[in-house]
Amino acid sequence: MNERKIELDNAIYTLQQDKQAIRITMPKSQTTVKGNRQLYLMHQPSDQFVPMEVQEEEDTLAFIYNTNPNHKKWSDIQKLRQDDKLRILSNIGKLERYLSSRITFFLHPDNLVFDENLMSQVIHRGVRDIVPPFDMQSETFLKQYKCLSIAMFSKKYSFDQLYHGSLENANESDFEKKIQKLETIKALRQFLQESYAKEQKKTDKTMSFLPTKRFRLYKRLSIIMIILSVLLAAPLIYLALIKDPFQDKQLEAHGEFLANNYNDVISTLAEEDPEKMPSQTKYTLAYSYIQVEALSDEEKESILKNVTLKSDQDYLLYWIYNGRGELDTSLDKAKYIDDPQLIIYGLIKKIEQVKNNPHLSGTDRDRQVEDLQNQLDKMLEEYNLDPLGEESETEAAPDQEAASEEQQNVQEENNDENKEEK
Repeated sequence: MNERKIELDNAIYTLQQDKQAIRITMPKSQTTVKGNRQLYLMHQPSDQFVPMEVQEEEDTLAFIYNTNPNHKKWSDIQKLRQDDKLRILSNIGKLERYLSSRITFFLHPDNLVFDENLMSQVIHRGVRDIVPPFDMQSETFLKQYKCLSIAMFSKKYSFDQLYHGSLENANESDFEKKIQKLETIKALRQFLQESYAKEQKKTDKTMSFLPTKRFRLYKRLSIIMIILSVLLAAPLIYLALIKDPFQDKQLEAHGEFLANNYNDVISTLAEEDPEKMPSQTKYTLAYSYIQVEALSDEEKESILKNVTLKSDQDYLLYWIYNGRGELDTSLDKAKYIDDPQLIIYGLIKKIEQVKNNPHLSGTDRDRQVEDLQNQLDKMLEEYNLDPLGEESETEAAPDQEAASEEQQNVQEENNDENKEEK
């Protein structure tokens, strides 16, 4: 097993390489983790982070990163042409967008791998104020970015030497001197992009001319590629205008979820179709709706025992549609999974919705309420429940309490209305 250490900003990360996996073990005392759901953001799939999983042991957390064997390491990319190196450095700048998220990370040669398109992927990352690194400021990102840029070409300094004191002494080339003067991430990214463009032009000039027959072949292939590009325009537009914004909303919602801001989770995902959400997002949204539902703490606790990442998707969708007031759809979900407790609770909520609907005439309202009440009475009789939600011989299940309390209120309101009519 290959082992290497990264010492950065008063923290030490020990990376253990075993075949295709990299393992980092961390004492729980070095984190503020209180539950597995706080680590949820670290699991989120991203093109710029290596896929990972967490194994919880008695006093430690093991972060296991599954690297692609075809991806290049720092030692591999240092053998590439100069224009490819500049392209890699330019691509690393795209990680800047995560500085405003709850995901934290650090730039270090041993914490990066690179795919076939020379895009960087971060190995270890944390969650702000929960898992080290606890924070990532733009000033720190800029310093690490500068050190990577100089270390990529320097024969004198390594990244660690630059980061721990030698950065100011690295001025042997015009490239290093210009990097030293840059004071913002934006300026550094622009400089690297311009340097890459200039180097690319030099490379293009050195290319040899192709024979006429081969040129014609390439020309035909180019035409075919243009046609394919046109055909691919629609999915590319979808990725640019729909998928990426949706992923940003998911990331924002999961951040609010970790902060227990359940109303913000709901508002962030309010316009999204729950049927198209990944299972993790369905869980996050369903959990949030249950937390803001008008139920007692005991009732919520009982219901949430059945809400996990592995829950039936229709069960999660029931609570999402219920929370959004789409009660017809939520009832359909309850009937599909054949859960009488959810059906009863949905019928009670539907009765309340119909009674409070100002757009219905009195006749339509009475007819719909009567029909729903008959369905509810039939369910209560079929499952041997009285209006208070108690079974005839056994104690009612914990998550029937919410439906029972709602039914009692509905019965009392119906009695009051009958008295007024008399």
